[in-house]
Amino acid sequence: MSMKKKNEDAIPRAVGRKAAASASPVFLVKPAIKSLGLDYLHISLIVLVLVLAVLAFSLSSFKQAPQQQLQSCGYGLNPDGSCITPLHSGKEALAAAERLIADYAYTNSSLSLLPYYSLVNESKVSYLNASKEWLVVVPYDDPLNGEVLNISFILYDSNLSLSEPFLEMVKPLSLHNNTVVHPGVVSIYGRTSCASNSTVPVYLFTDPYAPGAFSSIRAAINASKAYGSKVNMSYFFIFAGNSAQFYNSYGVNSTQAMGRYLMCASRQSEFGAYLSNLSRVFYGSPVSGTTLSQLAAGAGFNMSLFGSCLQDSSSTMDSQASLSKLYGVVSTPEFVVGCKYSTIPQRLDSAINYTISG
Repeated sequence: MSMKKKNEDAIPRAVGRKAAASASPVFLVKPAIKSLGLDYLHISLIVLVLVLAVLAFSLSSFKQAPQQQLQSCGYGLNPDGSCITPLHSGKEALAAAERLIADYAYTNSSLSLLPYYSLVNESKVSYLNASKEWLVVVPYDDPLNGEVLNISFILYDSNLSLSEPFLEMVKPLSLHNNTVVHPGVVSIYGRTSCASNSTVPVYLFTDPYAPGAFSSIRAAINASKAYGSKVNMSYFFIFAGNSAQFYNSYGVNSTQAMGRYLMCASRQSEFGAYLSNLSRVFYGSPVSGTTLSQLAAGAGFNMSLFGSCLQDSSSTMDSQASLSKLYGVVSTPEFVVGCKYSTIPQRLDSAINYTISG
C-alpha cells in the first residue's frame, strides 16, 4: 500500500514539471548555410555591420570633399558648390584702397594726414559675394589721441572704384594714382627711385610761413646728423598760400626775402645756428632784410658765398618751384625721399628707413 501511494504521489509532480517546461518560450535557430555554420541571426548582424561601414565611409567622403574644395576655392563656394570667382583679386583690391588713401593728402582738412598714419601692412581684405564688392579695412594711428582706429572701404568688384568709405569720412577730392606703401610712406605715381644707391637724396619742400615750417627744418637737420652719409638733405622753399597772405601788406619781395635767405643759409654748415637765431625774431610775419643779413653774419657764414647765392636766388627759387610741381607737392611741409616717396616731418624716419631697406 505504501508503495502504491508513493507511485501515485509521483505522478502529479512529474506532470507538473512537464507542464512548466512546456510553458517556457523555446527559440529554435536553424542554420541557414550548413556548410559555413551560419544562421540567420549572424547573417543579419553581418549585413548591419556592412551597412554601417558603407554609411560611415560615405559620410567621411562627403565631409572631406567640400572641405578640400573650399580650400581650393580662395573666396568660398556658391550654393551650387562651384567656386566663387571675383573679377579682381584681394591684392588688387588692397592696391586700389592704398591709392584712395594716398589721395586724401590732397584734401584741405585733417584727413590730409591720413596717408602718413595708415598701417597698410596690417590691412584685411574680404570679398562680399552677395553684393559683388570688396571690403578693405586699414588700421591707422590717430595722431590726436594715440589710438589705433580703422578705415573701411567698400569697392565695386567690377572696376574697384569706391562704393562707400567708412562712416563720416568724405571721399577724396581727386585721384592721382599715388599709393600708400608703408606706414608714413606714399609712393608718388610716375616717379622712380634715384640712381644713387649709396646715398638717399631727401628733399624738404616748405613755404617759409607754413605752420610747422621751422620744426620741419629742424627735423631735417636732425635726420642729417642721425643718418650721416646715408642721406643727402636738400631744402626747397616755395611760396604758396601761406606767403601770399602777406603780399598786400608787405609786398612780394619783402615777403619772399625770408625764403631766399633760408635757401642760401641751408647751403652753409652753420645753418642750424642761423635757424635758431631766426626763430627768436620770427613771429609769423615777414622779417626785414636788414635783420636777415645781421643774423647771417652772426651765424658765422661765409658771406662771400652767401652773397653770391642771394644774387642768383630768383632763378634758384623758380627751379625749386618747378621741382615741387614735378613731385606734386600741394601742402607743405613735405619731404620727398629717394626721388619717389612722399612723407611728412613726423614720419621722416619711417620713410628714410623704408627707402634704405628697399
